[in-house]
Amino acid sequence: MNQRAPMSQRPHQIRFRLTAVASLAAALALALAPAATARAQTAAPGQSAAMGQTLFEEGRKLMEAKQYAEACPKFEESLRIRPGMGTLLNLALCNEAIGKTATAWVQFKEVMFAAKKDGNTAREAFAKEHIDALEPKLSRLQIDAAATPGLVVRRDNEEVPAAALRTPIPVDPGKHTIEATAPGHSVWSTTIAVGAVADRKTVSVPELLPLPEETAQAPGAGTAGSGADKGNTLRTVGFVVGGVGIASLGVGAVFGALAAGQASSAEDDQALCPNKQCTPAGRAEIDAAGTKALVSTIGIGVGVAAIGAGVTMILLSGRSSRPEGAAVTRPPVARIVPELGPQGGGVHLIGAF
Repeated sequence: MNQRAPMSQRPHQIRFRLTAVASLAAALALALAPAATARAQTAAPGQSAAMGQTLFEEGRKLMEAKQYAEACPKFEESLRIRPGMGTLLNLALCNEAIGKTATAWVQFKEVMFAAKKDGNTAREAFAKEHIDALEPKLSRLQIDAAATPGLVVRRDNEEVPAAALRTPIPVDPGKHTIEATAPGHSVWSTTIAVGAVADRKTVSVPELLPLPEETAQAPGAGTAGSGADKGNTLRTVGFVVGGVGIASLGVGAVFGALAAGQASSAEDDQALCPNKQCTPAGRAEIDAAGTKALVSTIGIGVGVAAIGAGVTMILLSGRSSRPEGAAVTRPPVARIVPELGPQGGGVHLIGAF
């Protein structure tokens, strides 16, 4: 049909034109660069080892000065960077000094078992001595919970396994937050204070109250994020496909330069092509250049198509993230039109969004 809609009713059209393939390649390269940079920012092993050793030594100095609260984080970070039983033993001693009896008790047990396995009897005996001294002082917290389908209980944001419910578990003295959740039920939480020496506390989680039906099953509640997830996935795939296109363009450009150089050199070489009349060896060189030219053509063609597809996916990802149930005026339409000519190559991306 030739009838055109009024200007106010036409969908917005997006048209990207590349006067040269390199323009789109450069744009996508800039878009993809931050992720690559983030992946490259990792510490060298030697630097991590030096940091771990430095933190350990600082922790030792703070321990000797009886600044235990400052020493424990040093040992903890050193242990994360460079795991070792010596560091764990010092961390256990530090936690014992600041009153984290349950944490220290567990750490001393780890040291004891490792020392026994390694045949380090002195360290094994040292750890066991502290374990025996701590056990009578351990405070314990028991969590009882009524049966609720899908129930998840957390203590201080850490999930408590079902097998650990209704069991007195050693905990560090101080305040602890207990939270219980289940699908379609209200959240329940409480805070309880546990004493420093051999205290025993029990928390009983009541049966969770069901949420009102309109709240538990609100229209689209379970799928509100599905549109955004689809959009993010499409956008990610678009960047990946665009990256493949950039690589293909690079291959095509390299082989194109090689082909042009090889053919020109052969034609100008009087030994291979005297007076532009090529010998069999000269023709072989030119044929080899032709093969490289073919690879170049394929690489550039694949690159243009992949970059165009990648840009299309990135543009369409915004529409894919629309929440379910939102009004839809017109589905997005896009098509890629490649263009090749004596002055270079390009691609048109034409779409209505």
